[in-house]
Amino acid sequence: MTVLRSLMNLAASKTQQEWTVRQEDSINGELGDVILVDVDQPDGAALWPELNERQRPAVALSRRRDFPAKFVLNKPIRSQQLLTLLADLMMASDEPDEDPDWKTLAFADDDGELPLAEHLRRHDWDQPVMIGGDYLPELIIDAGAGAWFTSASDRELARLLRRNFSREEARVLSSTELVVHTDGLEQQSLTNLKWRSGLALSAGALHPDLSNLSIRFMLPQVPHQALSDTAYSRQARTLIREPMTIDELLEQSGADRNDVAEFLNACYVCGFLLLDQSQA
Repeated sequence: MTVLRSLMNLAASKTQQEWTVRQEDSINGELGDVILVDVDQPDGAALWPELNERQRPAVALSRRRDFPAKFVLNKPIRSQQLLTLLADLMMASDEPDEDPDWKTLAFADDDGELPLAEHLRRHDWDQPVMIGGDYLPELIIDAGAGAWFTSASDRELARLLRRNFSREEARVLSSTELVVHTDGLEQQSLTNLKWRSGLALSAGALHPDLSNLSIRFMLPQVPHQALSDTAYSRQARTLIREPMTIDELLEQSGADRNDVAEFLNACYVCGFLLLDQSQA
């Protein structure tokens, strides 16, 4: 915060608007015109989806150069990068809200760090594994049984779903360990975890396999996971009628771009989505 204030003071003479930096402990109180969120921290990563959906611009502070956000400030903060960001924020106030381009997620190779959704989509574990520990609660996945278990709250689970980690970080559990670690926990359908992790993949960015705008998508049926959200169920009912591109889905469903990206990502991670690449 001290570094940011210092750089902001240096930038004051080069910008056309006065900027003031203040720290907020809650997203529910009075906020400024722009929100800066450290998405490398667990709390920031959990809060980012909600903050990013608000009308007030949100800036992601991150070491990740490929973080899927409209506004990103990379660590360590540099004065020229900050000046560019402030100029972009000024220009954004005069621009339409919708970005005409679809952002695309960037994933590491098989040995790199990936979000849980991509590990699940790639079927990275054929034995029961445990993820979490340290500052995160335990999440147990038994892919063979199509089940998962956790004692995490919704907010804690959100942290897990947005955390990137290597396949080897998941600890393989023996049959005895699986019984011990799942004792007293509710067995839940692995498809529901895939759905939730797919929704958590991004803020409006597409899985790279879905980024070709000529690809036509279709669903054989409406996933029951989509029925709890009007925007998702409307898209599902649109896609079961006929194959269509992502831009056609956006127009015909009336959903916003973030909802379309989240929905397609989730359907793809779950294996629900049919892809026609004959025209691609």
